[in-house]
Amino acid sequence: MTSNDIMEEISRDFIMTIAHNKGYFNLSGRDYGTDLLIRKAIRRTDNGKNRYLTSGKGIDIQLKAVSEDWVTYLENSIKYTLEVKNFNDLIERAKEEGGAIIPLILIVFVVPSDTNNWVEAQQDGVIIRKEAYWYQIQPELDYSSNTSNVTIEIPKINKVNAELFPNLFVTLWE
Repeated sequence: MTSNDIMEEISRDFIMTIAHNKGYFNLSGRDYGTDLLIRKAIRRTDNGKNRYLTSGKGIDIQLKAVSEDWVTYLENSIKYTLEVKNFNDLIERAKEEGGAIIPLILIVFVVPSDTNNWVEAQQDGVIIRKEAYWYQIQPELDYSSNTSNVTIEIPKINKVNAELFPNLFVTLWE
């Protein structure tokens, strides 16, 4: 596998571990600009028996895995250069007529420059380094006419943590 393939797989596993830990799962199918389709399993009790069904709410994720050399760290944010086609996909989804029923967010997963530091298996656990940030584009933004890239700024407060999906599922449907 290439370094990029490895980064992508590690980033997918990182996000899925965080989602699974809170009862969310992935319904991925074809990749039309969406890498993960996060849904919530809802427990229902019928005649004293528990059963689970998929919630009608979801979040689609475009996932980018990059080395820390490809982001710029500022005091309160990070800057990441995104391909213009991916930026315009986010805009298209945000501007979808009637509003997107299932929002599309970008998650940028940042790994250390040294590939030896990406994953460490210890006796009491596995450490995946380094961090991830999520970004939701605002529908009032315009499509980019750039020919190759667009630099976006992601607030550091949008760092992915264990509460990402519970928090997003609440705030997106309030």
